[in-house]
Amino acid sequence: MRAHRSNRSRGVGIAVEQLAALAAAAGMTMLLLCAMAFLLTKLDAGRSVFSAVSTGALAIGAYFGGYVGGRRRKSRGLAMGALTGLLIFLLILVLSSIFVKTAENFSPFAKLFMTVFAAAVGGAVGVNTQRTP
Repeated sequence: MRAHRSNRSRGVGIAVEQLAALAAAAGMTMLLLCAMAFLLTKLDAGRSVFSAVSTGALAIGAYFGGYVGGRRRKSRGLAMGALTGLLIFLLILVLSSIFVKTAENFSPFAKLFMTVFAAAVGGAVGVNTQRTP
């Protein structure tokens, strides 16, 4: 007979999986931002290009975090991905308001929607990806 996990251990497991997904999303976003910043300095691009590239890096990072969270969770990928997207958006919002003081310069609702949507899609894909034996 299978032993049942307590609600507390189940909650800790979900929190650890969510932290892993958040770390993956933040890591991928930072990696993409660094690579794109290097390329943009070599190309001598303007501020508008950097804004578009940073938005794309945020979307790709959110998708990757949702995917990792879905793979680890193995169920409810859409909800777990959306939660990852919300958390990465809040992290970016707080960090940008602390360090750059430009939180008021971007459209928060559009980025919130994009981040949550990308992470939710990543979570759904992560749950439904076949595991190789």
